[in-house]
Parts: sequence; structure tokens; C-alpha cells
Amino acid sequence: MTSAVTLLAPEEIELRGPVLADALRAVPGLAVSRSGPAGSLTDVRLRGSEANHVLVLIDGIEASVPFTGGFNFSQTPAFGVERVEVLRGEQSALWGSDAIGGVINILTHAGTPDTRLSAFAEAGSFETRQAGGSLSGTRGSLSGGMSASLYATEGIDAAGLGGEEDGFDLRGVSASGTLGLSLGISVEGAARLTAYTTEYDADTDFDGRLNDTANETDGLRHGARLAVIAEPGAIRLPWRSELALSLVSDVAENLDAGVFAGETEGRRWQAFYQGTANWSGWGGEHRLTVLAEHEAERFSAFSGPGAGDNQVRELSNDALAFDYSATAGRLSLHASARQDWNERFDDALTWRIGAAHAFDAVGGRLRASFGEGVKNPGIYELYGFFPGFFTGNPGLVPERSRGWEIGWDQQFGDTLRLGLSAYGSTLDDEIFTDFAPVPATARNRATQSERRGVEIEGEWQAYPALMVRGSATFSEAEENGTPEIRRPDRLASLSVTWSPVDRPFRAGFAADHVGEQTDTDFVAFTNVSLPAYTLVSGRFAWSVIDRLELYVRGDNLLDEEYRDVVGYAAPGRGLYLGLRLGH
Repeated sequence: MTSAVTLLAPEEIELRGPVLADALRAVPGLAVSRSGPAGSLTDVRLRGSEANHVLVLIDGIEASVPFTGGFNFSQTPAFGVERVEVLRGEQSALWGSDAIGGVINILTHAGTPDTRLSAFAEAGSFETRQAGGSLSGTRGSLSGGMSASLYATEGIDAAGLGGEEDGFDLRGVSASGTLGLSLGISVEGAARLTAYTTEYDADTDFDGRLNDTANETDGLRHGARLAVIAEPGAIRLPWRSELALSLVSDVAENLDAGVFAGETEGRRWQAFYQGTANWSGWGGEHRLTVLAEHEAERFSAFSGPGAGDNQVRELSNDALAFDYSATAGRLSLHASARQDWNERFDDALTWRIGAAHAFDAVGGRLRASFGEGVKNPGIYELYGFFPGFFTGNPGLVPERSRGWEIGWDQQFGDTLRLGLSAYGSTLDDEIFTDFAPVPATARNRATQSERRGVEIEGEWQAYPALMVRGSATFSEAEENGTPEIRRPDRLASLSVTWSPVDRPFRAGFAADHVGEQTDTDFVAFTNVSLPAYTLVSGRFAWSVIDRLELYVRGDNLLDEEYRDVVGYAAPGRGLYLGLRLGH
């Protein structure tokens, strides 16, 4: 790789609790913003990007909501996740318009040679209960796994006024697997179904502050992917072929004190063919991938017969991309480009180039890359409509970002790894909400947004049973010289896990620091400063008998009072007791 990438292993994910967004705090350059208690809108931003500039894949399925183009991480449980890969920087050249800030690839249910069954149950603070089970294995030519989980909490009062609590329920099932049809030909499939209920407070008197209300959203999201893969020679072609179809659907119904207040539905269909060839020659190893893709999105809104915001909208685009890499000795080269033909916008060409060189004598590797990304306006930004408050702008043009990165990766023996990355990017035509007119609308900025920073990460196997991981980020994100909201100037993370093989216990500790950041106070429509905070979590587990452990864990152990978003309260200290089978 010539770009910075971070991998999160299962023990790192498990340490920070049941919501995957909290585990992502360990990734350098990644900021998490949660608007209140569990279940509230949870955005992630990579390297100062907007939340909808980050492409999220779950088992190969593009998971963002077609309505906004972003992804709400509050509705993604950590249970069942085997691995998370986070690729930072402009990646539109291969992944398309949603990948200006980077790509988060979430993988679940890796097939296992033998049959494995696991289950857990947990209860604790805020009247929280959760449980889940998973099964994986191999039978003949079929390999894969499945899981199901339940999460429920009474939560806290999101408005912070001491009123009724705003609860959250999340139910999900998922499965993925591979079936071998014949020598060199296989079928891969994945499916997810998530149902949720989120209670929240709203600003009913429009004074810029939440009121204690009985608002609720009931949602149902499902995604599915099916791919046929042929290895080189299996169908008389000298390259690997993959033909895939995927579908994402997101339905949300809003209720106000039990009365229907509107429903939205978004769907995305994708189809692509990908061919990959590997060969040796010209003094090195080569890899070329060619991709052809079609995508269509449909959005509908209904608030009752004759309502002004009732509408149905559709968008589509086609794309052709290539990705080439070559390795010759200690030198690696990489180039990719993508041409998008958009139904609604101007066609776009994006690209990325990179190089890396290994210095074996010192155990180091120098890498550098430069590229350009694009983000098309979302359906809400184009056509969203709330009578008297917001109207979309069909005249919007795509956002475009150009950025660079240079880094050094250092290995010290088999126990210590360090990485250092410096980056910078410039965003043109940034889309923002202009509150000056009534109703508010979306516009493209005439000025540029500049993002730059330095990221440090490392991993140290101090002893066979002791692993230390850490990261730190120092960054700036400014629009025409003014700091952009919800971009902390500093991020830091530290985790320590202890897993002795000759003892019946294991333990872990994590501390995640979020530096000072600005946000908009809608009372006076001015930017205010949110103070820095540090979240500390921990977990201690004891093996009662073989394959059965009792554990206790805690979140926000220092009981920090903090805010990610102005006007939204955040949970205090939480303590939980659980049982896990088959770990």
C-alpha cells in the first residue's frame, strides 16, 4: 500500500463496548461525533472530511443511507465484526464519489475450518441489556457464518433537562459465506437485516435548544450482495473475474407522541464486473484490476396525503475504473483512475498515484501518494424539503478534493511497529447549509476548505501476553481561514490488552482523547468551543470453566461530562456484567 491504512483486530473492537463507532476512536485521523445518548446520530470524519465523505462497506455492501449519503454508526453493533480496515485519504479513483475522506471496510463472519459457536449476554447501567450468538464453520464446499444480536437501553435524557430518558433498541441478523460450485468457480453471498427504535428530543419552540419531547424513529435496513467469482483459467480467461449485484434499502418512520409524522425510504442498486490479472515481467510483479459499475438510487418521502414534502427522486451513474500496481525489489508503484458518467451532474475523472520504497537495512518503508476525489450532492441536498425550514437546491455541483500524503513505516524486530503520516488536502465547492434565507437551503461555497495534519500510530508486543497500541493526530481543518465544526485539533488513543495463556483471566484498558473543537450554537447562530475530553474504558474477564467466561466492563470510567454536539447530553459512567460462551 502507498496510502495509510489501519487494521482493527477483534480484541481491539471488543475492548470498547457494543457499538463499533467507539472502537473506531482507535484509528488515527478519525473523529466520532454522537448527538446524544446511545442510538443517536453518530458520524465519523476522516482527516477533517465531512461525514458523508467516508465510504462504508460491510461485507462488500455499500452501507451509506441513500437519503443523506452518510452512515449512522449508532446502528452498527460490534458483535460479529471480525476485522475493520480503514483506508485514509482521497480514494474516489477506485471507490467512487463517497470516498473523499477514505474507506471503512467492515468484515464479519469469516469462515472457520471447524464449527464454532459463541454466545453472550450482558446487563448494566442505564437499564442496558444485550445478547447475541454466532455460528461459523465449513461443510463441504460451503464456508461462512451468521450472527444475531439484541441491544436495548433506557438511555439518558438527550436534552439534558432531567426529563424522561430517550431509549434505544437495536435488533440485527447477518450472514455471509462462500459456496464452491466447481474447480475455480465460487459464489459469495452476504445479507444483513437491522431493525431499530430510537427515542429523541426535538426543538419544538425553535429557540436553538432541545425540549423534552416524545419523538421516535422506527427504522428497518437491509442489505444483500451476491457475487460469482471465477479464478484464472476456470472460464478460459487468464484473469480472475467477479460479477456482483448488491442492494441496500433503508426505511424510517417518524412518530411524534405516537402520531405518524412522516416516512422516508431509500434504495441503492449496484452491479459491477471486476477483472484482475497478475503477471511477472520487466523485472517485477504486476497487478491490474479493471472495474465496470452501474449504480442507481431511489428516494421517496411521504408525510400524509397532499403533504408538500411528498416526492420520489432517482439518480444513476455508470463508471469505468482501473487500478495498477507493480513491485520490483524494494520499489512499489501504484496508479488508479476512474471515469464516472453521471445522469444528473457533469461527468468526472478522478485519479490517484503513489510510490513506496523499502529500506531493509533499517527496517523502514517510505511511501507517498497524491490524488483527487469527488463527492456528488446527495438526494437530500438536491431535493430535500421541510415546509418553512429547508428546501433543496437542484443547482448544486459536486465537491472536489485534491490531496497528498507522505509517510514512513518502521519495524523494530518482531515486536514494535511505528507509522508516521503527514497529509494535506484542498476541497472546492464544499456543500453547506445556508441558514440566512427562510427556508434554509444547500449551497456550494465559493471559498476553499484546507485540511492538513500529522498522524502517528504504533503497536508494541511488550511480552507474549501484553499488547500495547496507540495513536495520535494533530490536525487543522479550515474554511476560508475559519475552523470547521466538529473537527478536533488533537486526537489520541491508547489501549493495553493482557491475555496470559497460563492464567484463567484476561484484561484490557483503553483511553481515547478528543481535543478542543468548535460547533455551531443555534441559539445565536455562532460558533462556540467545545472543551477536550478523555473517555476511559476497561474490561476484565475470568474463565469460569472451559469456554465460559464471566466479565465486567466499564465505559467512561472517569465519568467525564462532555459534548460532541452543542445541546446534546452524553452518557456518564457505565458498568456492565456479562457472560460469554465459546470465546
